[in-house]
Amino acid sequence: MVVRASAGLLLAVALAALPVRPARAQEQEAEFETVDRIAAIVGDSVIPLSRVEEELNVQRQRGAQVPTDSAGRLAAMREIVKGLVDQQLLVQAALRDTSIVVSEQEVQVAVERALKQIRDQFPSDLDFRRELQASNFGTPEEYRLWLADQQRSEILRNQYVQKLRDKGDLKPLAPTEAELRAFYEQNKTQQQHRPATASFRQIVIRVAPDSAALATAFHLADSLAQVLRDGADFNVVARRFSEDPGTREQGGELGWVRRGNFVPQFEAAAFKLKPGQISPPVLSPYGYHIIEVERSQPAEVQVRHILIRPTLTDADRERARQLAERVAQALIEGAPFDSLARLYNDDAGGEQTLVDKYPESDLPEVYRDALSGAQPGDVIGPLLIDLGDGRPKYAVIRVIELRPEGEYSFEDLRDQIRGVLSEQNAMDRLLRSLRAATYVEIKL
Repeated sequence: MVVRASAGLLLAVALAALPVRPARAQEQEAEFETVDRIAAIVGDSVIPLSRVEEELNVQRQRGAQVPTDSAGRLAAMREIVKGLVDQQLLVQAALRDTSIVVSEQEVQVAVERALKQIRDQFPSDLDFRRELQASNFGTPEEYRLWLADQQRSEILRNQYVQKLRDKGDLKPLAPTEAELRAFYEQNKTQQQHRPATASFRQIVIRVAPDSAALATAFHLADSLAQVLRDGADFNVVARRFSEDPGTREQGGELGWVRRGNFVPQFEAAAFKLKPGQISPPVLSPYGYHIIEVERSQPAEVQVRHILIRPTLTDADRERARQLAERVAQALIEGAPFDSLARLYNDDAGGEQTLVDKYPESDLPEVYRDALSGAQPGDVIGPLLIDLGDGRPKYAVIRVIELRPEGEYSFEDLRDQIRGVLSEQNAMDRLLRSLRAATYVEIKL
């Protein structure tokens, strides 16, 4: 079977430890014909038994129960072989596709990332090296080479599958109700504990600057844009004038930006610019942005920006608070929520009016405090929401449901399971077609 994606909240995930390499691994690589056995043949490639034993040890170190009796161990190894066969089928398909190219730089970046994650689990280099030796790898360099093979294979598989998805050749295949319930029953003992959650509707009212503050901010942003077009150093100007604390010290660098990750006003302007162009001041709920695209690709652009925020006064805050109080009173008196939301909610700032089954522990403290002891139907607020991003707001909340922590039911997880099985069914169909076109022999 192929390695599956987990069902998010459904399955607990353990950190991967170092795999234990079978003893005499180096000798096996040098004398494969006389030392190692063949576990499976896939096309023109073989899967050695030592690779199966490596995976069995990885599963053991991740906390899986590995059978100790010979029959159970053999059954577990056969399941591993099926998964390795599926992986090899995908790798061979990717290698046949000349449009899929994996550079050594990609592999090394993946290796360094994985190596750091594993190294960070040990208090010192000495402990790390001792674990390597206990796992029969000998040296970090030997482990790095082994890891490079694993990462190269994974990147090839991922690129091949993603290409099929992009072309529409790997469409999700909806599971039956029986498949959904069978998956739930099979995995419910591995479920994580369901946290306490809150469901509510909210109307979020932004503290807006007055026209004079907007005009002042615009004139500063416009003059800085002209200075940049005249040749000023963007990094220097950003460090001196930008009011975005997350990017100011990096000279305004935001890196590569894909659609859907920033407010619409910013994205609309950024994706219209050509590399090297300086935008006019772009107004968003954060303030005025001066944007420069450094490089571009079809689906993303590398950008930097300078943010100029209009000054907010106490009068601006009081005006927003009074409006929020009127909205709260209207809800208490029975006014339609949707009508009030259309009039007053900060849609431009990306504020959603429905918050559904959100973990209470992840809510801002002001929300958690306000919801403590609340009942369904209660109207709460106005709440001052000030996250230090220069966009203070007032929220008015109508409580829908507060659920205590407990176990996940089938209905809680139905949509997640459907998503997992839809992708899994599509992958199974792909693997069946690859298996039908490739010589496969399992020798265990």
